[in-house]
Amino acid sequence: MQAGKSIIIHKSPIIQQGLKSILLSRNIVISDIINDVPECAVISNWKDTLLLIDIRFANEFRKHFKILRKNGNELIGIETSDSADELSAEFDTVLDINDSTEIIIRKMSDYVSRISDTKSNNQLSVREIELLTMVAQGYSNKQIADQLYISIHTVITHRKNITSKLGIKSISGLTLYAALNNMVEYHQ
Repeated sequence: MQAGKSIIIHKSPIIQQGLKSILLSRNIVISDIINDVPECAVISNWKDTLLLIDIRFANEFRKHFKILRKNGNELIGIETSDSADELSAEFDTVLDINDSTEIIIRKMSDYVSRISDTKSNNQLSVREIELLTMVAQGYSNKQIADQLYISIHTVITHRKNITSKLGIKSISGLTLYAALNNMVEYHQ
């Protein structure tokens, strides 16, 4: 299972490849590698993404920080010079090219943990968890509707919401998710 997605924004191919290697080792998808600051329309479409940004681009990104935060993005600055920039405070954390691999991996692991926490079953409503449990137990939409005293249309709406929130489309995937999150008992 992918832990998250990321975009690397840096001019140096060596830094790009090093970060790519570290991110892939943490199961973080690299959506894009960009050499320069993209246009506003591109930036405003980024959602729930780890953005690794060369701090030298911080001035260009400054006007976008608010929308980037609103869209659920994590901002990590990449410091490549010895002088700390006052804009480094705008980032969630800063990677220094002189940081050890262990420190960079720890910072990436912190990101993975935050993403995993936000994707946990606490984002599902109590009713959605109840419905997911019944789906995992093999109940049909009609049986769920009858059991919960709701319409089939409401069951279908809840299932669409669950699928959207979890990003899992198949019944077997939902069942596995429910089992792994202790919503149902798994017997071999």
